Amino acid sequence: MNPFPYGQGARAKAERSIVVLLLALAGCVAEGVKMDGKPAQGETVLLDESFSGATFDRRLRWLNPPPVVAVRDGWLSFSPGDETDFWQKTLDGGARDNGHFLFIELSGDFVAETKVTGEFQNQYDQAGLMLRRDATHWLKVDAENDPVGTPTLGVVITRETSDWSVSRPAPKEFFFRLERRGDLVEVRTSADGREWSLLRQATFPLSDPIQVGVFAACPIKAGLKVHFDYLKITRPPRPAKTP
Repeated sequence: MNPFPYGQGARAKAERSIVVLLLALAGCVAEGVKMDGKPAQGETVLLDESFSGATFDRRLRWLNPPPVVAVRDGWLSFSPGDETDFWQKTLDGGARDNGHFLFIELSGDFVAETKVTGEFQNQYDQAGLMLRRDATHWLKVDAENDPVGTPTLGVVITRETSDWSVSRPAPKEFFFRLERRGDLVEVRTSADGREWSLLRQATFPLSDPIQVGVFAACPIKAGLKVHFDYLKITRPPRPAKTP
C-alpha cells in the first residue's frame, strides 16, 4: 500500500497550471509574483524546487532526516518520528531541537514560499516553513494540531526561549510565505496562493548566513504524514534610489 496518497500529484499540478494560465489571460496577477511563473521584474530566483524529480536540488540539506521520506509525483512527503519538536524552554523548561528540517543556506533578503497539506493525527503535530540561525534563534510558521482535529495556523519565534502565537483554523491545503528584509520578517498565509494575509510581523535580527526551508515534527507521537508541493525562494528587487 502506498503510504502517501498523492499519486495524482502530477495531474493536480497540471490542473493548477491551467487555472493559473486562465487567471493570467484574464489579467489577474498574484501579489508580487507574475502568474506566468516567471520572475517579476528585478526579482532573482534563488531556488525553485517543484519536487517533480526523483531527488531534489543538491543545495537542500536535512537537519535530522525523517525516518520515512519520498519524492515523487510532484510532492515531498515524509512522516516525522516520535517526540520530535523545535521548542526552547517556555512552559516546561525543555529544550528540543530534533524536528525534521529541509533547508538551503542563504544570506540577505528573500521571500520563501511553500504549499502544505497533511494528515494530522496527534496533538501538536506540525508542518510549515522555518528560518533559522541555530538551535536557539529561529522562526517557524506552521499548522499545528491543537486542539486535536483542528490544525491551527501559528508562528513561533525563538530568541533563546520560544513564544507561540496562534491565529485561525488551517484549511485543508495551505500556503506559507516568509519575507525577510534586513532585520524585519513578515509571515503570510493563503488558502489559494493568490490572496495573502499577514500572520506576524517582527524585528528579528539574525547574522548571515541563515537556513530557510520546510519542516515537520510530532512532539507527542509519530503518525503525521505531511506533503510539500514546492519550495520557491526569490530575492526581491532592490528599491529604486531616490535622486
